Amino acid sequence: MRGKITKTAVDKLEPTIREDGSRAPNRLWDTDVTGFGCLATKAGTKSFIFQYRLKGQARGTAPKRITIGKFGDVTPDQARAIARDLLLDVRGGKDPKEKWGGQQNRTVADLASHYLEEHLPRRKKVPRPATIRNYRILVERHLLPALGGRQVADIERQDIERLHLSMRETPYQANRMLSSARQLFVHAERLGWRPNNSNPVNAIEKYPEERRGAKKEVMLTPEQMRLLLRAIEDFRGDEGDPYAAAAIEFVFWTGWRINEVLALRWDDVDVERSVARLRETKTSEEEYRVLPAEASAVLLKVARSAVSPHVFVGRDGRAALTTVKRPWERIRKLADLDGLEGLGPLRLHDLRHNTVSWDVSRGTSLEMAGKAVGHRSRQATEVYAHFAPDALRRSANERAAAMRKAINSR
Repeated sequence: MRGKITKTAVDKLEPTIREDGSRAPNRLWDTDVTGFGCLATKAGTKSFIFQYRLKGQARGTAPKRITIGKFGDVTPDQARAIARDLLLDVRGGKDPKEKWGGQQNRTVADLASHYLEEHLPRRKKVPRPATIRNYRILVERHLLPALGGRQVADIERQDIERLHLSMRETPYQANRMLSSARQLFVHAERLGWRPNNSNPVNAIEKYPEERRGAKKEVMLTPEQMRLLLRAIEDFRGDEGDPYAAAAIEFVFWTGWRINEVLALRWDDVDVERSVARLRETKTSEEEYRVLPAEASAVLLKVARSAVSPHVFVGRDGRAALTTVKRPWERIRKLADLDGLEGLGPLRLHDLRHNTVSWDVSRGTSLEMAGKAVGHRSRQATEVYAHFAPDALRRSANERAAAMRKAINSR
């Protein structure tokens, strides 16, 4: 059967049904690229193939075949582009199987590039940019320096185990590297770069680790909050970094995640109504947040950049602020919070726990406290059915007022 290989055509391709009811493989040969086809097996699995004969190869001999990849993992257009390259090799007198067959020449660096640049952006559900960025960091910082030049087909379990062992001092990162490597080699099998069921990461045990996001109870005392706010003001003046100081103060009053704060744009803020919209959150869905009056006051003090849509920008006032790690370390030292009784090293994320703790301490329900720091837009109807906007705004303001009252008390 011949025709243009498209997604629609491949979707319709089914195994051949014989007269006795049994199934047989069926093939669709592309009309644009000679030798490019799609094979539907008896089981219904569909793969893109390239079939060819070399110059001088006898007509009676079986043609050679290369499996490009499975339909779903490789698109028809991607497979056609690969087949076109293979056809050029054949016409140039080269046997592409020497390069493709077994993929002996494909390196881990090639695999990582294909996965990051070709596969992830084309997935049905594209990961969040932050997820792709973190994945890229793990691959480029750990996998590629150790294994980037090695051939994909030659990587064995002991290679991954050795790398995992070298990262044992940072078990969380070591385990994330392991997960990243597993996905890479799953992709290698999809592409036919490794035999099926040959993933070298299988059966490697992860290190025990403290679960991220585990419940942590943090509730700063009035004195601790007073010292923290004073340190923020000192940093704002002494360091001359008003945007970083404002971002951290905004976290203090709202309990938002720092990445959510730094992504905030002016056209998503309605200070008069005390509402803000976040375009990208940890849930990868749009969210709406109620702002307490103290947080709105922080925004009113922030000078708008003439060239950037973001609320919190760098010192030059042009590009969005991307991190407050160093400012936070400086503020933490200025406040000398680590030396106070009952408080270990304070993380910026602990300010989120502090916000919820102060809400709950006033008798606010856990559900209401959770809504104050973010709810999904698709559940907005449910949220506003249970809690009127005024109730959410009142709760946020009462919590901030209670914190302010405690801070000002002596």
